[in-house]
Amino acid sequence: MKKSHLLLLSGVAILALVACENPTTSSSGESNSNTSTSHPSRYLETSLEKETIPAGTSFFDAAKPTVLWHDGDTVTDYSSYAHYVTYVLTNLDTNETFGAGDALSAGNYEAEIILESQGRRNVLTFTVSESTPETASEGNGYKTYYHDDFAGLEVSAHNALGTLGPGKFPAYGTPKMLVIPVIFEDMVGHYDFTTEELNTIEAAFFGEASETGWQSLKSYYLQSSYGLLDIQGHVADPYVSTLTVDEADAQSIGASHAIVQAAAKDYFAKHKDESPLDYDYNGDGFIDGINIIYKTTAADTSQNPNASDIWWNYTTVIDPNGTTANKTNPVANRYFWSEYDKIKSSYYNPDIDAHTIIHENGHLMGLNDYYSYERDANGQAQDGVAGCADMMDMNVGDHNGYSKMLYNWLAKDDESNGVHLKVVDGSSDNFTITLNSFTDTGDLLLVRNTTTDVWNETPYDEYLILQYYTPTGVNEQDSHGYPEWSSSGQMGHGGSYAHPGLQVFHVDNRLAAQVGTYHVSEGKNVIDEVHYEYVDEILDSAQYNADGTFQGVSMAIHSNTGGNVGQSGRYVNENGELATDSPYRELCAILPGGVASFNSPTYYSSFGVTANQFGSDEYADEKGYTDRDRYGGDTYSNYKMRAFYTNGLTWNDGSTFNWNFSVTDQTDDSITLHFVDLSKI
Repeated sequence: MKKSHLLLLSGVAILALVACENPTTSSSGESNSNTSTSHPSRYLETSLEKETIPAGTSFFDAAKPTVLWHDGDTVTDYSSYAHYVTYVLTNLDTNETFGAGDALSAGNYEAEIILESQGRRNVLTFTVSESTPETASEGNGYKTYYHDDFAGLEVSAHNALGTLGPGKFPAYGTPKMLVIPVIFEDMVGHYDFTTEELNTIEAAFFGEASETGWQSLKSYYLQSSYGLLDIQGHVADPYVSTLTVDEADAQSIGASHAIVQAAAKDYFAKHKDESPLDYDYNGDGFIDGINIIYKTTAADTSQNPNASDIWWNYTTVIDPNGTTANKTNPVANRYFWSEYDKIKSSYYNPDIDAHTIIHENGHLMGLNDYYSYERDANGQAQDGVAGCADMMDMNVGDHNGYSKMLYNWLAKDDESNGVHLKVVDGSSDNFTITLNSFTDTGDLLLVRNTTTDVWNETPYDEYLILQYYTPTGVNEQDSHGYPEWSSSGQMGHGGSYAHPGLQVFHVDNRLAAQVGTYHVSEGKNVIDEVHYEYVDEILDSAQYNADGTFQGVSMAIHSNTGGNVGQSGRYVNENGELATDSPYRELCAILPGGVASFNSPTYYSSFGVTANQFGSDEYADEKGYTDRDRYGGDTYSNYKMRAFYTNGLTWNDGSTFNWNFSVTDQTDDSITLHFVDLSKI
């Protein structure tokens, strides 16, 4: 749903500084272990598992320091408690300093290890060896996945995956969309749709990009899908509802359900040359994506928080269980309900703005919102973990690679248009790989642990996606700021990013299912010993196995709303229960600075800021970027990114990510990354 302007609470960032007064330092400089000895029974002991690590890795992840505090007979291990220990690394050859999570170049180093709480520090030395990575290629660093590899995995193919259950709009091909303007009974004659307004609706949905202020629904999806989705359709003659505005107001969303069904029935009754089958491209028994555009004099919910829920823009279903599906005479179910004024724009010429209907079409095709529904008592949003700059978050720019994987916009082969999904497969432990512009070419990289728990080869797992953002294609206009957001002065850049940069997202869309054992009683399967587990297999109906085990329907349970509010995410807790108030998020933007700045009510101030992207300082210098346009960093390491994970140094599923990667080269349309497998050093 397109968000109204939210009340932004002004605030200041409070930085807590912990000082070490007169710390005791002891260093031999000759060993990879060290002990402070200011008091015989109270001392700091430090050591390194690896005193030589390869270039391209980080000190903490690769050298693996051990930090022990001895207090008499009590020994406290601070090795994994990163927030208690400060590491200052100095390249003894160049005198440059680095953090414990930065990718390091070859040289001799000194590591100052400071235990803040005790005011103690030790100094160790270590070496970073020369590293000659190979250039990745198919089967030597990565494996490429294609459209056929994801056939049947599309979010639209499974009722329990994605949003709103069955009847999703097809994500590729040439499906037809039904768009019906609606006039309430008491508005006839003095609040009708004019010819100009009907032309505006036609242009917003099906026009050329040049006929709008940005893109039409059709032109956007044709470009975003690399030509794989070409939405057909036209705008019907207005339908006059039997309900008045007051009656619709009183019935709320129940009224929109009734109007959708009546309007669709009326359309086909008047167009005998068309059939509901023409609008059921995927043959699931539902009319694909009905869009209702209404006009009203009533205040909507952005103008009056006490207004009826019907006076807004939303995507919903008439029957969440889909029990009314009819494959011989498809029926209305999933629909988009929109106020006409929301496709008008005073800041565009032509004054047509399709951002909202493009976002809502993402819901028609099965995607969740990537912003959180959590609000405080004043209506203030609490976090925005996906990073704002995405079509299913703040309605700007392109869809990200995860969304396009769910749609199965993967290329048919190496030469065809679509997402070119390369998956790091562990076949090389030290390599470089170049990604071209994601929006322009579809280059996408997927990475997860390749040593103990490899990717399950579906979009429904926990992993990272890496894409090289460029301010081109459907990103181009919003890269200058989307006026609805940028004009407020409180929303950072307020659009998609102004400059190219590497976006990294953490995805956790693991599926869950009820599992247990069963026995047959009176011809019925009786289930017992039931609990929930995370599963890899997609089941659309319960499965009773010959060995007496049972697995229920596979469900997507994580979302970007963590609180116990409507449509909030669930998770499988340690007791095997399907619990609410989930600590896990479906899609999280990983920021190169290592600070989870989108996990707070002030996150809007970071909207579209270049520092959210990984990039090269050399490239930024070459382009003459100002300080506010600098990249936030160039390295991904477990240590540096621990703030983005509930379990700190490990992922949500308990695995440890075994890669460090960093940016080594960057141009306007490509970026080169260096990967090193930590488990192989």
